Amino acid sequence: MFQVRQMVRIAMLSAIGIILFYFISFPLPLFPEFLTYDAGDIPAMVATFVMGPWAAVLIQFIKAFLGLLLGASKAGWIGATANFLAGGTMVLVSGLLYSRWKTRTMAIVSMVVGSAATAIVMGAVNYYWLFPIWGIPQNQLMPMLISATIPFNFVKFIISSFVTYLLYKKVKHLL
Repeated sequence: MFQVRQMVRIAMLSAIGIILFYFISFPLPLFPEFLTYDAGDIPAMVATFVMGPWAAVLIQFIKAFLGLLLGASKAGWIGATANFLAGGTMVLVSGLLYSRWKTRTMAIVSMVVGSAATAIVMGAVNYYWLFPIWGIPQNQLMPMLISATIPFNFVKFIISSFVTYLLYKKVKHLL
């Protein structure tokens, strides 16, 4: 029974994530247009606190994969991969920290640390892998990271963390 319930919750949160990913996506001011905020990470962030980090990583994978298949990722497989790596890092770091000390304060701390970790990880992923695939010249990599990629990922996940914090108490009993 527990495994069926867990699978249903993962499927439900993945579906909500892909709907939010598809319909609530927009560029943030001050960042390049290809860096878009999407609300699709919020269900996985709620899941990391309710179900644990590994369930949340699975939700992020399903959301990114379905987003790729449904055309929600404007950047194709590169965007879907980046979305999964960013969201997966966020929920894994936040969930692992929170699982050690389950307090409101630790939830906040874990989301801030998760946002910072995501910004750092995505900086490295973009610098060494994704930017070269896009063909961005070597001399533009570091300026792009410092002015756009790292701050964008931090801001994106701080926004999603704030929304998650507001929603968590209201929806956790439904899960």
